Amino acid sequence: MSKYKSWNNYPKVKHSDVEYFSQKEKLIFNENNYIAHGLGRSYGDVCLNDLGNIVVTTKYNKIYEIDTNNGVLNCESGVSIKDVLNAIASTGWFLPVVAGTRNITIGGAIANDIHGKNHHKVGSFGNFVISFQLLRSNGEIINCSEVENQDFFKATIGGMGLTGIITSVQMKLKKIESEFMEVKTQRYDSLKHYFEINEEAERSSDYTVSWVDCLLKNKAGIRGVYHSANHANKNNLSKKKERDFKITFPITPPFSFVNNLSMKIINEVYYRVNQNTNKKIQHVKPFFFPLDVIDNWGRAYGRKGFLQYQFVVPNKNARETMQRVLEEIKLNNQIPALGVLKTFGEIESKGYMSFPRKGLTLALDFRIRDLTTFKFLDRLDKIVIENEGSLYPAKDARMSSNT
Repeated sequence: MSKYKSWNNYPKVKHSDVEYFSQKEKLIFNENNYIAHGLGRSYGDVCLNDLGNIVVTTKYNKIYEIDTNNGVLNCESGVSIKDVLNAIASTGWFLPVVAGTRNITIGGAIANDIHGKNHHKVGSFGNFVISFQLLRSNGEIINCSEVENQDFFKATIGGMGLTGIITSVQMKLKKIESEFMEVKTQRYDSLKHYFEINEEAERSSDYTVSWVDCLLKNKAGIRGVYHSANHANKNNLSKKKERDFKITFPITPPFSFVNNLSMKIINEVYYRVNQNTNKKIQHVKPFFFPLDVIDNWGRAYGRKGFLQYQFVVPNKNARETMQRVLEEIKLNNQIPALGVLKTFGEIESKGYMSFPRKGLTLALDFRIRDLTTFKFLDRLDKIVIENEGSLYPAKDARMSSNT
C-alpha cells in the first residue's frame, strides 16, 4: 500500500506510480490518469487514485513574493498554509480564510475551496484567489482568473483536482494588527440556544464556531461550546510569540482509542473546562489550529480508520434535520468525535462545485467499526437530501453516485 494516503486512513489504495512535481523536473504526462496529492490532510479519497498515478506537489513550494503594500501573495501551489503564515503573520498580514489545520497546501485549499470560522463574513477560500496557473494533461499551462479562462477558474476552485494541477497562485491577504485573538466562550444546551447565541455573535465577531456533543440524555439531545473571536489590536499585548508545541501519536494501533467510553470522558472534560468567558487573549495557533498540537492524531482511530461526515442544510430545515440526525446517531450507538457546528453566510462561492452555501453545517468524525458504519451513514445521506442539503465531497470517501 502506498504511503500516500488520506488523513483518515480510508480507503486503502495502491498507486501505480508516484511523480514528484518541482521546478527542476518537467512533468511529462503519458496516457495514464493522474491526480494531485499535497500534504494528504484530505478526509476521503480526493487525493487518491487507486491503481492510477499521483503527482505529489509538496516540492513545488516557493513563495515568490509577498506584496505587503497591497496585501497580495504570489507562491507555488505546494507551499503549506503553515509556511505562508510563518512568513506573513509577523508582517501584519494573514490568510483571509484558513481551515482547522495549517498542514495543507495552497493548491489543496483551492481544490477543496476550504471554508473557515469566518464564512459568515467573507465566504470561502476561493473568493480571495486572484489567479492561478493550471497544468493540463496535454502539457499546456493556462492562466486562469475571473477574466481569463473563466470556466477553468470556476471549475478548479472546489473541483478536487479534476481539471489539472495548479502550479502557481496569486491571492489576496488580510491585514491584521497582531498575532492574537480576542475570544469569547459561551456554553449552550440546545439547538435553540445555539441559534440565539449565533445570531448576536455573527454580528459582532469575524470568527465563530462551536464544538458540539451530540449524544446526551437531556431533552434537547445536544449541548456545546460556542467560540467567537476577532483579531486583537496591538495595544497592551504581549510580544512573546507562541511556540510550536507538538505531541506525536507514534503508531497506528490495531484497535481504536476512540470509542464510546473515551468520547464520553473527552466530551465531558471539554465542556467543563470551557467556562463562559467574555474576553480571552489567545494566539492565532491554538484558536485556529488546536488539533495541530497532536501530530498524526488520526492514528488514534486504529487501522480501520475513520470517516468524517459533513453536511449543510438550509436554515429553514436545520432543526428538523438535526433532530433526525441525532436520533440516527443514538440508534447507531456510536458517539461521534470532534463535532463542529456552524452556520454559513450568504456570500456565494466562485467554484461550480464548491460546498459552502447559506445554512447550517455539521461535521462529525465516526470510527469505522464494520459495515454497519457505512449503512448508518447511508441513512444520514437520505435525511440530508430529503431536507434539501448536501454533503461535502472533499471530505467524502463513501457516498453513492446517486447521493
